[in-house]
Amino acid sequence: MKKRKYNTIYKNIAKRRIFELYKLALENIDNIELARRYIFILWKIKNKARIKLPKELRNKFCKKCYTPWVVGKTLQIRVRKGRIIYRCLYCNRVKRFIIRKI
Repeated sequence: MKKRKYNTIYKNIAKRRIFELYKLALENIDNIELARRYIFILWKIKNKARIKLPKELRNKFCKKCYTPWVVGKTLQIRVRKGRIIYRCLYCNRVKRFIIRKI
């Protein structure tokens, strides 16, 4: 019983730190190396605590180079053939999202 309580507390602390690190990365977007370092630490905390990334943060940074995505500075967005295409301007990684018709 104690272990379950400990795991819950540990995961809650990890979630709070993840959001805090993402906020710091966005505040320091002018210093891109520092912002990338914050995202890298965020990723390590997520893996260590064995939790999923919160939905609000899943598509907010490049998973290859850990660059926070800011349109125009670090991200290019295109809409083509029913898809939204995100391209990281640092590592040129492409991520595609299908536009669903309602």
